[in-house]
Amino acid sequence: MSNSICSEIENDEFYQHFLSANINETNIKNSAGSFNEQINRLQIGIDKLHSELHSQVRQQHGALLSQASQAGKLNYALNAVSEQIQCLQKGAEKLKSQVDIPYSLLENQTKVLERLHETSHNLRQIGRFLQLHRKLQATKSSSIQATLLFELEPLVENADLNRIDFIRNEMAQVMTARQRLNNFANSELINGLKNGNESQVMESLQIFCNLNTLSKCISNTLTTFLNDIKHSIKECFAGTDVATSLSSKKPSKELKESKTTPRGPGKTPTLTTSQNFRSKLWAALEWLFDEEICGYCNQIISLQKCLANIQTNELIEHEEMNVRQSFWKNLEDLLKSSFSDSPTHIVQCLQQDLPKLLAFARGLEVKYGTQFLFSDSVFESLETGYLEKCAINLKAPMAGTDCPTQDAVDNLIRIASNELSAAMVDNRLCLMVAGVFNACNTDFLTKIEAHVKLGADSIVVVDIPNASQIQNTSLANIVHFHNDAVRKMIQSLGTNFVNTSAAEKITDDLKKGKNLILAIMQQLIESMHSAVNIILLSMHREPGLNSDKPISAGPSLYMKELHDFLLRTWNLHISPFADKQSIDNCGKELAGRCIELFVRNVAIVRPISLAGRNRLKTDCFHLESAIKPMINDPSTLGKPYRLLRALSTVLILSPEELSNQPMDSGSPMSPYIILYLLFGYAGSDLQSPHTSAGWSNEKLLQWLDGHTSDKERLELVAGALQKYRTIVRQKSIAQYDPMYPVISNFLEKFYKTVK
Repeated sequence: MSNSICSEIENDEFYQHFLSANINETNIKNSAGSFNEQINRLQIGIDKLHSELHSQVRQQHGALLSQASQAGKLNYALNAVSEQIQCLQKGAEKLKSQVDIPYSLLENQTKVLERLHETSHNLRQIGRFLQLHRKLQATKSSSIQATLLFELEPLVENADLNRIDFIRNEMAQVMTARQRLNNFANSELINGLKNGNESQVMESLQIFCNLNTLSKCISNTLTTFLNDIKHSIKECFAGTDVATSLSSKKPSKELKESKTTPRGPGKTPTLTTSQNFRSKLWAALEWLFDEEICGYCNQIISLQKCLANIQTNELIEHEEMNVRQSFWKNLEDLLKSSFSDSPTHIVQCLQQDLPKLLAFARGLEVKYGTQFLFSDSVFESLETGYLEKCAINLKAPMAGTDCPTQDAVDNLIRIASNELSAAMVDNRLCLMVAGVFNACNTDFLTKIEAHVKLGADSIVVVDIPNASQIQNTSLANIVHFHNDAVRKMIQSLGTNFVNTSAAEKITDDLKKGKNLILAIMQQLIESMHSAVNIILLSMHREPGLNSDKPISAGPSLYMKELHDFLLRTWNLHISPFADKQSIDNCGKELAGRCIELFVRNVAIVRPISLAGRNRLKTDCFHLESAIKPMINDPSTLGKPYRLLRALSTVLILSPEELSNQPMDSGSPMSPYIILYLLFGYAGSDLQSPHTSAGWSNEKLLQWLDGHTSDKERLELVAGALQKYRTIVRQKSIAQYDPMYPVISNFLEKFYKTVK
């Protein structure tokens, strides 16, 4: 059909009413024209379509004939296939009938065989049951009866056998015998554990093993023990007398009646916060650990031993050999929950007297060595409260005091001694109390440190001590008094405490107080260092050191000034400190520093004559007297004292003898000092190393303090020699100073020893 005719009809407004999916009759009636005219127009459209269809048929005539021929062939093929399908259906029905009949017969026979098999099996089971039942009735041995009952158990539980009437009575007898034997074994086990009869316990365990209920038996036994202990704990917390606790095994009805008996008229109820209740509580807890738990531990040990000796299979042995560990773990959990979940007034009692509770626990541990040991977590819930109480007690002496006094320290030590003595029952608790005590000591030192005076007034040593220095000395003496009191307290607590970690922790913490004392003293010592340095530098202005006139045997002016200064400042500023050990340490430090500065200044003095050297040698001996206020025996200084003695020896030696001095590491005098002494014999052209560098004596001494390496000090000397050689070449001097080769050779030997 051509597109033009289709488009014409589809676009015509009249025909659109008839082509829509939902024809609206009202629209057709209302369209233009009468009814006859509408029919005529429809007839015209149909004729156009008819003509177009005829035209299309004529055009496709050959193709239509070809398709009609193919349709006939297809119809013939379909008829042939249909006949074959019918033949196949008939064959399948015949084959089905041949299979169904033998299958039904085989199915029926199989069901009969199954029933025969079930019947045969049940008969064998019945025969086995009756055989075992006869053996059970014939035997008197409980262990053998347990084995037979274990074998009978699956037969008794068999649902098919339970439907057979003639053996129901026998089954009931078997069940009765099993219950009776189980009760007998339970009774034997309980009595055997209580009486310590191991043979009785082993017999009962063997019965349970043969019944294959050993795991259940052990679990029930542990549960019973723990329930009894739990009940005893409740009785203890209820304030029951120990006598009542000892009779707690009486019938529960009797106990209930005794607890619900009303008080008589006029009787005052016992308050749980009274001293009477606390004494009852701790007496009951002592009984709980010493007798109740101890008794069950003995039974567990006996049970563990018997379990190891009975003949058990490998699986049960692996599971049950840790009965002791299982019991102890459950006991720890029970105690932990009991302590944490107990009433508030009980918790307060336990926290306040925690050492008593720990003493009971450690006493139990001592009885059994390493078999039963409480873990730290058991009493952890009580430790916080106890430590808070300790902290309150320990902080009380220092509360409200701005600056602690010796009386406050005495009170602190007395309370600390009581707390540590009480906590000694447990190393962990003692260590924690020591930590609280150290925290209080830190607060004490913080208050002391807040009153320590700093600044210029606290370090002046040229006059008598001022108010700031007196206050600092008083504070340092209070700290020393505290440290000394703590050490005495540790010793008074006995050897059992001295060797503990708590004692070591407290002793180590005393270093804070020691450091504070040293910090106060160090201000004065450093000021004395500076003054000594200034006095010894005045040596270079000492008259007569370059004179050949004989000099009197008395000390030099600077040495006399040094002696007076050290004696006065030491007696006025350092001696008032009570910490003699710190005084000795500071005295050795200051004495060593004096010797070191004296040796350095002597080494760089120029010009100097032989008489001047003798004067300095005499000053070496006067220096020993000058440092005696700080240290009674200068020989105890060690290397500084040997250095001073060595200087007094080498001062008057010739340059050749000086250059032959040993340079090994054991020598008290460093080779660089000898080098400077050799420069003292040279002429003015060969300047000292620091003078050649343009340094003053003060700068050299500062430089030596900051540069302790021999290599750096040698480089300074080598630079002076290099500069001297340059000056000699520039001035065309005929020969070097006689000391130049001596110094150069000694320097070269010194270089070889420096790594």
